[in-house]
Amino acid sequence: MTEPVAERPTAPPDYGYSTDPEGMLPWSRVSEALAAATLYWIATAQPDGAPHLHSIWGGFVDGHLFFEGGSTTRWARNLATDPRVGFGAESAGLHISGHGRASQAGAGDLFDRVADNYASKYEYRPQDDGFWRIDPDRIVALDMSSLEAFASSPTRFRFEERS
Repeated sequence: MTEPVAERPTAPPDYGYSTDPEGMLPWSRVSEALAAATLYWIATAQPDGAPHLHSIWGGFVDGHLFFEGGSTTRWARNLATDPRVGFGAESAGLHISGHGRASQAGAGDLFDRVADNYASKYEYRPQDDGFWRIDPDRIVALDMSSLEAFASSPTRFRFEERS
């Protein structure tokens, strides 16, 4: 996977975010925190446009969030109609949120690594079917360990077009 482009997110001046590149989070730290997260939130849009937010187990491997679940769940029916999805996690002192597109597909070549990621966090090892995969467009991460870290750390990761 090609590393995403790191940049400062845009925020109102009174948020106090630094504009200096010093203090931006490295992708390796954010990626490791996402892989270590034990709970993810996914946000989808219902047919009438109302938001639907759901917590779920998942695995983060090679810049993609994988999760599984039945096709008749509310969130799966929402994604079948509109694949745009928001997601978030809190892990390793970071608050992480992002958006992208979800597709229903097996983990394929990454399955062993996805299953290992699950097994390292849950007393469970998934089967290679029924997986959904989020291809992120953007991820924003902030270090919430102190007010100084909050101000200096905000980093947006922009993913280039994927094949």
